[in-house]
Amino acid sequence: MDITHVQSSLVAPLGGAESYVLALATEQVRRGADVEIVTGWTDRRTVERAQRAGIRVRSVRVRRPYRPDQHGGGAAAKVAFHALDLIGAVTPVPSVLDAQKTGRVVHVHRFQGLGAQALRARHAPVVHTVHDYCLVDTTSTTIRDGREPDDLGDVQRLRARAIWSAARRATVLVFPSERTLARHRALGMPSDGVDQRVLPHGWPAPAPALPPMTPSVRPRFVFLGKLQAAKGVTLLLQAWELLGVDAELVIAGDGPERSAVERAAATGRVIYAGWLDGDAKAALIASATALVFPSLWPETFGLVIAESLLSGRPVIATPQAAGSFVRDGENGIVTTGANPESLAGALRCLALDPALRDRLARGAADSALALDFATHVDRVAAVYADAREIFARRR
Repeated sequence: MDITHVQSSLVAPLGGAESYVLALATEQVRRGADVEIVTGWTDRRTVERAQRAGIRVRSVRVRRPYRPDQHGGGAAAKVAFHALDLIGAVTPVPSVLDAQKTGRVVHVHRFQGLGAQALRARHAPVVHTVHDYCLVDTTSTTIRDGREPDDLGDVQRLRARAIWSAARRATVLVFPSERTLARHRALGMPSDGVDQRVLPHGWPAPAPALPPMTPSVRPRFVFLGKLQAAKGVTLLLQAWELLGVDAELVIAGDGPERSAVERAAATGRVIYAGWLDGDAKAALIASATALVFPSLWPETFGLVIAESLLSGRPVIATPQAAGSFVRDGENGIVTTGANPESLAGALRCLALDPALRDRLARGAADSALALDFATHVDRVAAVYADAREIFARRR
């Protein structure tokens, strides 16, 4: 099978969606597929990593004031970015549409920065995996002032209609969870017009960490990811101040809240490990008492949750972050709310109860079966086969 993945940006350090695209493409190549990734932004390090796996990476020229994984340089730049993206929802971008070659399956991931016309199946079947909420919200989170409103306002609603005019011409839309699909529909996404289905992500099981990280004599809690308010790193620092028990917090990542983390590390309250990947990341997870995932927006999947469960490490998560994978009292703890007191209470509970830690670790290892990556890739292949049939019937 010939497959083209479309991912708006593919720049190290890779986020969850970017890592998923590379992992999926790597396994597809291993199974004999001809695979390329089309992107608007990439870097040599990522291209070389893809090439080692047998994946071609093709860059296309896109006019935007900044990358879609960045926040822009001010109000004017943001207005320009979203205006150009809106134009890209109704006007085809030749360099992006060139990805649709007869005989290939096109799998679009994040399209912001490339234009939603990338979703419209013209010359080949198009499968779109919905990694966030950019179909209905320019912020991709649907969060306003820490809440999930039922209505994002007239501007977002009008934008979503323009995006949908292209998205409904995709062949199949894939959502990683029932919650993600329900949230889109609650915000006005039609339930008809295009095949919509739920396919939870999987993730490759980690290799044994080499060298293993020295275990802590105290309970060790680990945060991994982008250091931004939406991911809950500020919330975690506030909760840690309230903890009141002898424990260790290691924060690994990078982002706009890095200075706050570095200030906390300078006082000795936390350990800042910088951005970790590969063996170093796996070793840190394996050494943890639990992963802390305090995100403030309704996560569609949460890659670090998968990585933690596959390593047999339980997860402490906010209700927004837990999704369907973190089950309270079984493989982790879901806090009663996204506030410092609730998070501190969950951390304290696990830090003081060795029996609970052991039980949740066993539950984490058991729940890893649902994340089997080979099974997931089989299911993606089945979606591709369905997309080919649907596309052929439409022509």
